[in-house]
Amino acid sequence: MAQVTRPRDCEGNRGQMILLMGVVLAVMFVALALLVNAAIYTDNVATRGGDPAGEALEYQNGVVDSVSGLLAEENNQAGGTTATDIEPAIEKIGDTHRQYHLRRAAMAETTTDRVYEGLLIEQTDSGGLANWNLNDAESVRSFEITFEPGEMPQLNLTTDEPFEIDVGESKRYVYINEDNPGDLVVAESVGNPICTADASADEVRFDVTGGRFGGSSCDTGWPGADVDGLSFSNGENAVGTYELTVKGTNIDSDDPPPDTTTIIYDVDLTLQITTPELRYERSVTVVPEGVDA
Repeated sequence: MAQVTRPRDCEGNRGQMILLMGVVLAVMFVALALLVNAAIYTDNVATRGGDPAGEALEYQNGVVDSVSGLLAEENNQAGGTTATDIEPAIEKIGDTHRQYHLRRAAMAETTTDRVYEGLLIEQTDSGGLANWNLNDAESVRSFEITFEPGEMPQLNLTTDEPFEIDVGESKRYVYINEDNPGDLVVAESVGNPICTADASADEVRFDVTGGRFGGSSCDTGWPGADVDGLSFSNGENAVGTYELTVKGTNIDSDDPPPDTTTIIYDVDLTLQITTPELRYERSVTVVPEGVDA
């Protein structure tokens, strides 16, 4: 019987193929290991946080948001809010955030430097506007008056005194001139209108701090919300309602506003936090939530 033998070159080719497959598998395992290590490293960096200031900013934003919400809630209380009411609550907020960051190896501290009281002044019943004066008003926000032109007198500007808003260093007047009864005007000086609105409208809204009159932009020329005292005069020549918030509580006893509520205008805080990467300190002024400061 004939003996069948396998050619030597076939055995060599098989060996080479096995060796090649081994090399391919080794390369695949090395690549897989590199991918796994890269994923683990990326996840570690992401969880560790690459920005050293991140902890400090998280602390600052957390305290500011908490205190801002507290001020808004307390100001909504019917009886009004004073510094004595608010300071213990701010201290508790600081303690809560301090404990949270302490668990993350960061030392944080919130210090209340000053709580500024103010007044919410409003007239909600339509009618002639009262005359009043605040001696120490420092700033004002959310100052809006809604006039009812149809109920207001047409004035002779030679003899009549138009409604006047005085912010200490400058005045603005709102009136209807009998020589031009179709316009309700805002004037920097009597007889020189800077903004006009339709006097036949049922209501004309004057957003004093927002710079709008009758739905249109009105540049009153006042420097922001800073004032040096605040008063209404000749209110009998204006009809409507109003609401404003002022910083300061010194009411002139001879000319008090008709309806006031004590509120917290803003709060000055000092925030400090120390982490293994940095020490951060900043002074901030916090206003009630929802207020466009």
